[in-house]
Amino acid sequence: MSKSAITGVAALGLMVVFLCVFGSAAIPEEKVILEIWDTWTYYGMSAAGPAIDKIHAEYQKAHPNVRLDRSVFPGGHPMREVVDLALVSEEAPDVFYVHPSGSAITIGAKADWYLDLTSYADKFGWWDRLPEWAILRNTYKGRLRAYPWEQDFEYIYYSPRIFKELGVTEPKSWGEWINICEKAKKAGYIPISYGNKCLWQAPNNWTDLAALTGGRQLILDVLQGRAKWDNLAFRDALERLTDMAQRGFFTPGFNGVEYQDSLVEFYAGKSAMKWDGSWVIQDVIASMKAADRDVFYIPQIYPDKPQATLKGEGSAYFVWAKTKIPDVAAEYIDSITSEQNLKTWIEDGYVIPIRKGAFDYGAFHLDPMIVKAFSTGQSMVEYCGDAFHITAPPRVTYVLYHQLGAVLTGKQSIDDFLKQVDETMEIAISKNEHWQP
Repeated sequence: MSKSAITGVAALGLMVVFLCVFGSAAIPEEKVILEIWDTWTYYGMSAAGPAIDKIHAEYQKAHPNVRLDRSVFPGGHPMREVVDLALVSEEAPDVFYVHPSGSAITIGAKADWYLDLTSYADKFGWWDRLPEWAILRNTYKGRLRAYPWEQDFEYIYYSPRIFKELGVTEPKSWGEWINICEKAKKAGYIPISYGNKCLWQAPNNWTDLAALTGGRQLILDVLQGRAKWDNLAFRDALERLTDMAQRGFFTPGFNGVEYQDSLVEFYAGKSAMKWDGSWVIQDVIASMKAADRDVFYIPQIYPDKPQATLKGEGSAYFVWAKTKIPDVAAEYIDSITSEQNLKTWIEDGYVIPIRKGAFDYGAFHLDPMIVKAFSTGQSMVEYCGDAFHITAPPRVTYVLYHQLGAVLTGKQSIDDFLKQVDETMEIAISKNEHWQP
């Protein structure tokens, strides 16, 4: 398929924006075109368009010999589908910003889709920037294949106004949270806005609870093929999630509710809470008054298991293995993720980058909710679990997407579901599709 055909397909449901910028680089001396696909839009998820515009303007000044041919797509599934089509067609851009990692790194590296970035990590000092967990998520057999960028955490957005009306505060235990859900339902509110038509909502929430009931090491063992999905801790987490769904704590008909509609439901004050994450924090801030929004993390469940949640990278920067300008592509990634651009990313794009060590939020002008959400998440990051659906093998993720919703509504048993996930995982392992850092 030609590039024009790919672009034509994408344009049917995706926004495509081409931005030509002229920038400077001692690398290379001759003029080159660097083709980039990313997800930095101006609304919804990953709404860091204003930030990347400023960063590219600075890149332009420093690299006059490089022309950026940039296409912008909505994040998540749309971007992944377009990139996969381009890679299979061997007509991919030089640089692309996409999820997922984990097993996708294994599959892409084996297919020779992703350039080995290890030598560039050595050259540019990326090892000093990135924490070990993020490096592992983007590594195949010890070789770095992508540069993870935006930090993801999942938590609960809530309405302080509704909480005050209900006479409750942020929960300190699982029982308190369930009690808040009961009170909200009795008061006529939807306790938790929930839109699982996107398919990833339920797997994410299962990850959150599994991090609390089983801990990080068990999640690593399962995702890397050393343990079964059907274990006591994962079952415990799934039973809790199913119980919440069947007690009517989620939006009615949630499996058919669009993700964006669940957000609007929360914005309109019809629900007390929204179980979501940092990828949409820009939209929450833009859509609600400061007094009407706040966040909390699901409380610790067991004394011997620390408070935790889902973590990962919103997406990562990849270089196509067949690019003719690998040095330019790698240097571009290094440039836009450098320290000098952090202030722009953070203040103009609300993007908190994945970084090693403590983060000084006081150095930036930020909405208090951003500071609370990320500082709390980063304080427990070592205990958090890698998101199931963006880390598991694609064939396993397919089962999570298409069967987990049925479990929550009682149409499929937990026993049958976990058996199917394990059987599918065994097939993935036999084909070496699992996460192999």
